[in-house]
Amino acid sequence: MTREVLLTNDDGIDAAGIRALSEALSAEYDVTVVAPATNQSGVGGNRSWWETTIEYTERDLGYAVEGTPADCVAVAAVALELEPDVVVSGCNHGPNIGAHVLGQSGTVGAAMEAAFLGTPAIAVSLYDRGNLPIPPTVSHDDFALAGRVAADLVARVDDEGRLPFGADVLNVNVPAADDEAAVDPTYRLTEPARGFDVIEFHPGTEAAGEEEENATGTAGDGDPGGDASGFGERRGEMGMELRDRFWREFLRGDVADDPGSDRRATVEGEVSVSPLSSSRSVVGDRVGETVDVAGETLAVDDETLEAAGE
Repeated sequence: MTREVLLTNDDGIDAAGIRALSEALSAEYDVTVVAPATNQSGVGGNRSWWETTIEYTERDLGYAVEGTPADCVAVAAVALELEPDVVVSGCNHGPNIGAHVLGQSGTVGAAMEAAFLGTPAIAVSLYDRGNLPIPPTVSHDDFALAGRVAADLVARVDDEGRLPFGADVLNVNVPAADDEAAVDPTYRLTEPARGFDVIEFHPGTEAAGEEEENATGTAGDGDPGGDASGFGERRGEMGMELRDRFWREFLRGDVADDPGSDRRATVEGEVSVSPLSSSRSVVGDRVGETVDVAGETLAVDDETLEAAGE
């Protein structure tokens, strides 16, 4: 039986990544593309609601939706009445790593929408260690490994419609095809990196804290200070911008993460596979219990918190 795959993304239906994945997956599976008509990067799991009318048209590759990636999944399920065995979202132009990114990424947002609707989903993103954080241009060939990885993981969906590792969603980050690590890639099970901080940048100034002061070079050599990285750019003369320290560290290629983090895996050129739950619940086997928050000692990681005291 041919497996039915719904393919979407957040870079838009004309992006090189989705076309490369469509070609790779179509060699083995029945693929239907339902993707945003325009770039929707960074919208997370946003959905259009209530009085908003979602329009879609048929294109050469599939259906183009005037909405978000999550809208595309909903349109496929309701308007087009598709019943895919698995949803693949991607391949994104740039990595989607770190716990804080999960709610911001349209690529992951589409996969989560599919999981909420009961369909297993795989989010696939590309990173290029030689040209981070996001390569300025990409071609079809850059996504060759991503296509193979996506096809391999779709094959791992069992006959009961379940992903491996007990996941609702797999968040996958894959090196560019010209990376030397792509010849024989290591697949690493990872967790989204949790280290996160932001710095303030005042447009019109030369520096944003200690890390900005001595920054030189370009993104291509792993240094976050050059113009190619975007961190030294002046975008205005008033107000303040918040910039993400997480990516600054990632650009250096020298991160303190444990070997199981997705950021560490990408820095080392591995295929990062993060199994995710759509519920995000941590209550475990205590679900359904009543809790006396005024007097009970509540467990918090390896420590305890007195609900009525400290």
